[in-house]
Amino acid sequence: MNYQNSVRYVSQSAVDAKFKQQLRRRKPLALPGGTALWLAFSKIALAIVIVVFCINLWLSFAATRGEQTIQSIEASRHQLKEQQIILLAERAKLMSEQQVLKRAGAELALFVPGDKQVFKIR
Repeated sequence: MNYQNSVRYVSQSAVDAKFKQQLRRRKPLALPGGTALWLAFSKIALAIVIVVFCINLWLSFAATRGEQTIQSIEASRHQLKEQQIILLAERAKLMSEQQVLKRAGAELALFVPGDKQVFKIR
């Protein structure tokens, strides 16, 4: 008996091989990328929404505080304007000729000489 040690590679053609292709049906509401991806995405989106909400809340608080400050400044400005009008009226009254003559006569004993009064010049 004569044995030959030879190695033969046997290959079968793929054309003859019959295999069943497994098709998976996609669910109608399936999310591409898997649930882990969408869970992470939803967490990030929730964090962004919370941050935007906090910023919006802070800005509205700052705007309200600014409006209150502006209103108080406007109220004090109107009060000062009214006080200025009152002081201007009082000044005009004090600067009138009759008031000056009255105060000069009362406090300094200075009077305007009349027509019959004699001036003495030295």
